[in-house]
Amino acid sequence: MMNRLVEPTTGRVILDGDDVTAVNADQLRRRIGYVIQQVGLFPHMSIGQNIGMVPAMLGWDRKRITARVDELLHLVGMEPSQYRDRYPRQLSGGQQQRVGVARALAADPPVMLMDEPFGAIDPITRERLQDEFLEVQRQVAKTICFVTHDLTEAVKLGDRIAIFRPGGRLAQYDTPDEILTHPADDFVAEFVGGGTAVRRLSLLDLARLQLDDVVVSTGREPAGNYPVLAVDDDERPQRWLHVAECSEPPPLVTIPLSGTVYDAVDAMLNARAPLVLVVDDDGHSRGALRWDALVGDLRARGAGA
Repeated sequence: MMNRLVEPTTGRVILDGDDVTAVNADQLRRRIGYVIQQVGLFPHMSIGQNIGMVPAMLGWDRKRITARVDELLHLVGMEPSQYRDRYPRQLSGGQQQRVGVARALAADPPVMLMDEPFGAIDPITRERLQDEFLEVQRQVAKTICFVTHDLTEAVKLGDRIAIFRPGGRLAQYDTPDEILTHPADDFVAEFVGGGTAVRRLSLLDLARLQLDDVVVSTGREPAGNYPVLAVDDDERPQRWLHVAECSEPPPLVTIPLSGTVYDAVDAMLNARAPLVLVVDDDGHSRGALRWDALVGDLRARGAGA
């Protein structure tokens, strides 16, 4: 109904102040980038032609289209010289979905509609595409309506979530944290189900936490309760020299500052380590996150909820 592939029978859909039923349907659709579950690439057209289709319909010249295609292929992590002239059948499912996102962005629409775009992809590729989607969104800053049946995906990707009852009636529209902690009624509570505490971990950015100080050393370990980290000449982490609660230094596990508490917990459990080192984009230490401190902080947050 947003792009009038299905016409609304009642109510109104407003896009940038316009009732969508009151504007030309073709022009409306050119204002909305559209990504669907089965990708929908045209098999007889090259990747470059697929991405450049809408700009060509808008009358862009060939040089501008080629530049835009290359720009978008770079954006979604695909080398233009390697992929521009290939055909959809020569790509994996994940690569085809990246091309679908690039095609939706081709004419730089203000709004994008993504209808279960990762629903038909295997779980490992799906998680990777979700992470890439978040990075793309940080760069292009679009308004995106993302349709999914997966609440975990909605919590990870959405700034706000709308939960609908059967028949398309809105049950709750709120931030992910509010929906997880304060469901509007029994229907939403049942929809959310168990495991809300774990889901909330993905909403806590490491950059917003108070991390423990780390002593950086290139020699002998000093005494004290601070973790002691060995670094190389470029101050990049090498290994733990000393962690007070451990008889032997645990394995060094690093997590980017752009990650979440969920990422940190997952890494600690996999490595069986009592702490992780949080690093910036240059790989330098920003502090440590300890399991005990994390649990205490989450208890405090829960008490204040």
